[in-house]
Amino acid sequence: MLWTSTLWLVASSAPAVAGSLSLQLENDSFDGASDAYYTQGLQLTYAPDAPVNWPKNLLPSSYDNRVIQSQFSVGQAIYTPYEVARSDLIRDDRPYAGWLYLGGTLKSHYVLPQNGWLIAERLDVQAGIVGPSSGAEQAQRTTHQVLRAYDVYGWDHQLKDEPGFVVSYVRKWARIHPVSDNGTGVEFSGTLGGSAGNVSTQAALGLGVRVGKNLYTSAGVSALQPATVAPDFGATSAAGSWFLFSDWQTRFVSRDIFLDGNSSKPSHSVEKEPRVNEWRFGGAFAVGRYQLSVYHARRSQEFVGQYENATFSGIGLSVSF
Repeated sequence: MLWTSTLWLVASSAPAVAGSLSLQLENDSFDGASDAYYTQGLQLTYAPDAPVNWPKNLLPSSYDNRVIQSQFSVGQAIYTPYEVARSDLIRDDRPYAGWLYLGGTLKSHYVLPQNGWLIAERLDVQAGIVGPSSGAEQAQRTTHQVLRAYDVYGWDHQLKDEPGFVVSYVRKWARIHPVSDNGTGVEFSGTLGGSAGNVSTQAALGLGVRVGKNLYTSAGVSALQPATVAPDFGATSAAGSWFLFSDWQTRFVSRDIFLDGNSSKPSHSVEKEPRVNEWRFGGAFAVGRYQLSVYHARRSQEFVGQYENATFSGIGLSVSF
């Protein structure tokens, strides 16, 4: 009922035009692991086809001839410690936490005529709730009941309810080199961005490579955590587009509510690592009006004393209508 009501709210706030609907799921169990650390991310996104023009009133004149797309999302992220069978407070492991949010995104990509560099940008704003009202405990318990899996006992120690807000901006610089006459090419890129808010405050930089067909039309840049880190297929990808990718990112973390604990209430917390590295690889494919993405991510230790690096995989499906 919650997801149905929220989806209606997201859809009703968007223009009544053709667009696409996407569902993204990230989970550590896809790799055969038990629930630990970042255990699940789920995001439903509506992206209208029609571009938006109002942001240009706030931007430099260089944006006047650029196409800016919007999208609207609802998502949930779940975090647990490594030993989920324990019911006591595990002081040296990360807190139980959930994050339920609504999000809005503006993004664009364009080619600089003077030097041929492709630039992709995205601005994300998320607002929601951290704590029991996020529904993370109920979502995990229900999933385990359906799958007849083990129970999780430590949710009594999760972070307390706190309204959350985070705004993120990421920019990618890329050069695409054709390797054949059928539209296949290779892209080398660098990214720079950051987030600010009581949920997450960080700076990020990265390097990446893509190989595929119609890379100009599928150019995009992924969001930063705590949103899902799915590869962005862009807003104008042509039918038959595909790409394989690998990228590396370093985040310099100043604030992470899922490790630092609640802002103004007593809560469980751990000492976070100030720098986190992440490596992803995978692929994305467009077949007719459907787009599929599959990828794997390996994330370095996020807090002092973490038992092992976090790994998870993701799968996404998008349909245009």
